[in-house]
Amino acid sequence: MDGRENMTIAKDLGSLTNMSKHEIASRAAEYVVAVTLLCLPAIWNGFPIMFDDVGGYLERWPTASLGFGRSSVYGLLLWVTRSAFFFPAILLQAFAAAFVIDCAIRNFVPARPRWLLVSTIAVLSATSGVALFVSKAMPDVWAALGVLALHLLAWHAERLSKVERVALLLIVAFAGASHMATLGVLTGLSLVYGLAWLARRKLGLAPNGFGLSLVAAWSGLLLLLTLNLIVAGRFALTPGGQVFLFGRLVADGMAGRALGEECPRPDWQLCSYRDELPNSAEAFIFNGDGPLQKIGGWQDPRALHEMTSIIERSFARHPLEHAVRAITLTAQQFIDVGIAEAMAPLTAAHARWTLTLYAPSVIPRFDMALQQSVSIDLGTWSNIIVAPVSLAASLMLPIVAAILWRRNRRGESVLPFALFLALLGNAAICGIVSHPNERYQSRLAWLAVLAIGLAGHALVQRGGSGASSSAVSSGFRWVS
Repeated sequence: MDGRENMTIAKDLGSLTNMSKHEIASRAAEYVVAVTLLCLPAIWNGFPIMFDDVGGYLERWPTASLGFGRSSVYGLLLWVTRSAFFFPAILLQAFAAAFVIDCAIRNFVPARPRWLLVSTIAVLSATSGVALFVSKAMPDVWAALGVLALHLLAWHAERLSKVERVALLLIVAFAGASHMATLGVLTGLSLVYGLAWLARRKLGLAPNGFGLSLVAAWSGLLLLLTLNLIVAGRFALTPGGQVFLFGRLVADGMAGRALGEECPRPDWQLCSYRDELPNSAEAFIFNGDGPLQKIGGWQDPRALHEMTSIIERSFARHPLEHAVRAITLTAQQFIDVGIAEAMAPLTAAHARWTLTLYAPSVIPRFDMALQQSVSIDLGTWSNIIVAPVSLAASLMLPIVAAILWRRNRRGESVLPFALFLALLGNAAICGIVSHPNERYQSRLAWLAVLAIGLAGHALVQRGGSGASSSAVSSGFRWVS
């Protein structure tokens, strides 16, 4: 090999090195823009978007206690970022969202054009509440990130680098530990993926990362139990599930009916207050002078046992009515995907009291935020764009999955089908245990819009499924 050839090789290697640096710089810039887009609501507001429940999360660590439906895991994130106005938590949520969306894009669009991540997030932000959920000091956005990350681990593990797999596993675990409804959806999906693996011969495909996804989903449970032990000395789940369910039965009239059929009973203190039951679950749970407080409150073991007993008795007496009601509530929650109240000002005195007590330095900036100082109406955007697009995409998921399956693109068909199951499971858990609320479904519904877009790309790709798989397998990785 002569000197000229050596110079040519050196020049080529230099060009490759420069191209790699340019690509890294371009991707870094793309992430910066993507994260900024997701944080825009918080930047515009002048403060992370807050919610009435934020106080319940924030006070977990300083009080060394378990909160009613408030995870100590997410509470730790708020606790350690309080001195920086919670903005590090928002940045973490934004980066995690950009990362998971980017991983999904690279698996469906291997030869993706530059800035596709930015344009995708821009479209999602314009048609859904993803940026609002990222910018909110609540665990809402982690529900969707956990579901999508779990899918990538289960079905695309071989296309991910070690760093990506570890990062996605941590996202799934944190998401599950941050909210009980999310934990229920993730563990349920892991079991569905297990069934797909067992039926791999009949289906013709299987989750190649099933073991990894199983570890990720159930690590969330272990993380929650461990941190609750550290915080409160109790190896227990986040409390409150049966109270939420009982509150819903109070609102439906089923709790009052059970009391009317069974009382008087010496083991049911609520028999003495059956005529005082309110018409809403919130009033029953949070009224400081209501029947729940009169029998000891949600932390009293006897009160919890009594509510569980009434629930069981009501289900045993009227199983058909409860089944019909469960189906109705699931359907109602599935279609309730608006974001009109996403930036409503805080009304809970407890939230402000907690901020004043544990993060007093944030109060002036919190009071100056647009959310607290002006009226922000998102109703028109929600009703005209977000709700119709989210609902249409959600309903299209099984149809698109069937089309992909019939066209022998079975690998791509799993994403829309799995997300439909996740949306259905979330609607069932939230609607039945609590009550339909647009926030519960909207925090997941933006995944349907993303999945339809990715599936649309798969449908227009030329070549058979083998060509598609080969192209995906040869797709570039920038995280090693």
